[in-house]
Parts: sequence; structure tokens; C-alpha cells
Amino acid sequence: MKRVLLVILILAALAISGCTENQDTPEKSVEDLKALSLSAAENLTSYSLKSTISNIRTLNDRGENATAENATIIKESAETTATVNLAGKQAHARGSTTIEVEHRGSERNTTTNEADLYQMGNSTYIRDNGNWTHLQDPMTAEEIWKDGRNNQIKAMAETFNISQAELAGSENINGTDAYKLRIINGAAESDALYETAFSMAANLVSYPMFMPSVNRTELNETGRMEKTIWISKNTYIPVKYESKTSFKMTPIIVAGLDMNTSQMTMFNESIELGTVEVSMESSDMYYDFDKPGTIAPPTEALEAVIVRPVSIRPEDSQQAE
Repeated sequence: MKRVLLVILILAALAISGCTENQDTPEKSVEDLKALSLSAAENLTSYSLKSTISNIRTLNDRGENATAENATIIKESAETTATVNLAGKQAHARGSTTIEVEHRGSERNTTTNEADLYQMGNSTYIRDNGNWTHLQDPMTAEEIWKDGRNNQIKAMAETFNISQAELAGSENINGTDAYKLRIINGAAESDALYETAFSMAANLVSYPMFMPSVNRTELNETGRMEKTIWISKNTYIPVKYESKTSFKMTPIIVAGLDMNTSQMTMFNESIELGTVEVSMESSDMYYDFDKPGTIAPPTEALEAVIVRPVSIRPEDSQQAE
């Protein structure tokens, strides 16, 4: 009996020893992950991504008419897939955008656009509505691609490096064990929220015909921003980024463009608009890191006439190498 008990204890000890040896390496700190993610991103030669965006704006009437039945709802969604060959200075992106407008007493209006884009060195080929356009940048390919300018993962890692963040556990992202980190909102996020709200208000009032104003206090009270980044535990490359923003604003028009003087003229009394409710979500997934491959535009794109920004017009000429 004692011998059997001894064997059991030995087996248990070996099992515990084996578990200890196979345990994960110690968890990294936020500062460790900042440095490691930036270093990993800087050394990338290629990557792929899938990006999704969903924006919903609810435009309410003023006063007693501010009911759900009277609201105008604008929904915008976009999906993009892309492959970027940093070493070869090549990229290919394909995406679609859908805008849906729903207003009281009217049928739902839906518009969908698709686009296909290739960037090869200093040439960009764009297919919009079935037609290809070849844009040639006056800068060289080296100037355009240097310092990781088309490395979206590096740009995200750089932003992460200057942000305050906290660890929020771990998750499996498409088969990759990853650290989950939440970005802590600060002054930069507050400014970004205001800029987003002002831009929407400007679009709403047809700026520069009219000048809007947005109440920061209302934004701060209703605004919510959540940003999350996931970093691979194995390679330390960012594998996912997610952003969620929501707020309410009640824009007012404070000035209008004087057509005679081309100057903005302040109104004696501001014009208050209805409350606007905004919800925005975006998600970026990164994968196929350092995967070898070549990107090649179709023949139709290569045969498109060249448009040079300097000349502002198409011209039939041989493509520059």
C-alpha cells in the first residue's frame, strides 16, 4: 500500500513539474508591450487587413416634433480588405461603402459604391464604377514608401506608444493568443471627439455657407469612447484594433457667408438645430504577416491613361517605370 502511495506521489510530482516547465512566460507590462509592438511593426515586410466601419446618425427635429417617428436616420457602413507588400512597395485594397437614409414619409434610400485600388511604387490605379484611372505621383516611390509611411500597423503601434493603456486580460484572435489592452481616454481623445462632432455639424449645415458651433459640455456629458488593441503574445505584432464612439450634440448656426464680401458674418441670434445622436464603430483585423507574394494590377489598369497631379489632366503617354 505504501509502495502504491509512493508511486502516486512521484507521478503527481512529475505532473506538477511538467506543468511548471510548460507554463507561459511571465506576463508583459504595458510599457514592455509598447516597445515590443513598435519594434515588431517596424520590421514587417508585408501584412493583410480587414477593416469594417459602421456609423449611425439620428437627426431629430426641434421641440415638440423631436419624436422617433420624425427622426431622420443615416446609416453608413464600409468594408475593406487589403494586402500590403512593404518590401516591394506594393498594395492592393478592395472595398465597398453603403449609405442608407430613412426619413418619415419616404422610402428608404440605399446607395452602394465599390472601389478597387492598387498602389505600385509611385503609381496608383483606381477602379470606380468600372473605369480605371492611373494616378502618377510626382514624388518617387522611395519618398512615398520611406519610413514606413504605408505601414498601418506601425502607425497604430506609434499611437499606442504615446497613449495611456491598461491590460484587460487575454483573448484568442483568429487562432492567435493575444494581450488585450484598453486605451485610457485623455485630452487627446477629448479633442478628437470635439473635432469629429464639429466636422459632422459643419457637413450638416453646408459649411462654409454657414458656421456651426458645438457645445463641449454636452459632448463631455454624453460622449463615450472605447479603444482596444490586441497584441500577439508570440510576435508582439498588433493583430486587432477596435474603436467605439457615441455622443449627442445640439448644433447651432452662429454665422453665415456674406456673398458680397466673401467673409463670414456673425448672426445677431444663433439658430438652434435638433439634437443629433451619433454612434460609430470600427474594427481592424491584421494577419498574414511577412507572407511572401507579389501584387499585380490587371491589364485594364495598366493600360489606363496617366493622370499627373502637376498637369491636372489625362494624357496619353508611356508609363514611367
